Amino acid sequence: MILWKTRVTDLLGCKYPILQGAIVGMGDWRLAAAVSEAGAWGTITASTSKTPEKLREDIRRCREATDGAWGVNLTIGICPRLEEMLDVCIDEKVTVETSAYKPDALAPLIKKAGLKWIHKSARVKDAVHAQELGPDAIILVGLEGAGLKSPD
Repeated sequence: MILWKTRVTDLLGCKYPILQGAIVGMGDWRLAAAVSEAGAWGTITASTSKTPEKLREDIRRCREATDGAWGVNLTIGICPRLEEMLDVCIDEKVTVETSAYKPDALAPLIKKAGLKWIHKSARVKDAVHAQELGPDAIILVGLEGAGLKSPD
């Protein structure tokens, strides 16, 4: 059996340096827990939860279902009640992944709360901008991939 030790596994506490992407409509706590149980980093997609109350419930269910590594994706621009969703993540002390647009407004809140934070960008210039805000990691996905991207 191969043991993985990378910056990603060290940062996120997962067995393998594999991160589940956010999946609007399907990225619920069940999928995040299953991915986590398999050794990768699972993702609850906050847009799938739809409300802060449901997100809190989903976070707690995921926490009960797995001892593995997982977090919450906040897709900027489409996540309903974004700031309230972030407040839930802060209250529940979960790793946050932001994506789709500039995280400028959320960055100070995430950093002040001391959460682990990953930002997903589609272009190098966006990744460089996000890096200046201090995330723990940047994912560069490219404009040709699936999902929501920002040309800004």
